[in-house]
Amino acid sequence: MRNLEERSSKILIHGKICVKHGNERLFLPKKNIIMFVKNGRKTDMHTTEGIFSIPASLNHVEKKLDNRHFFRSHQSFIINLMMIKKIVATDLETYVVMEHTNARAQITKQNEKRLYELIEVF
Repeated sequence: MRNLEERSSKILIHGKICVKHGNERLFLPKKNIIMFVKNGRKTDMHTTEGIFSIPASLNHVEKKLDNRHFFRSHQSFIINLMMIKKIVATDLETYVVMEHTNARAQITKQNEKRLYELIEVF
């Protein structure tokens, strides 16, 4: 019962995500998040300010995010739709190149089709 009360009393700050970094808690704008990458049992959050490790699974992170701005491109990646620079298809793989970084996020063929359904393609 106490756990339910604690959850219901938490205040949500829309547009921000809180990340523990050393002895600090950083409040980062969600618009600065480039992508989330599965890293074992943890998740690495790539932002315009750097990479932060989150002690949570990618599935847990996905449930907390707004799916209007974030998209699960692959079992190991969640990308910020506003940070997509381009999608590249090779003979071996298809990947998303993100803004503000050289990092790539894998995308499955099925999810690539779903992504094109969500966005306007000319």
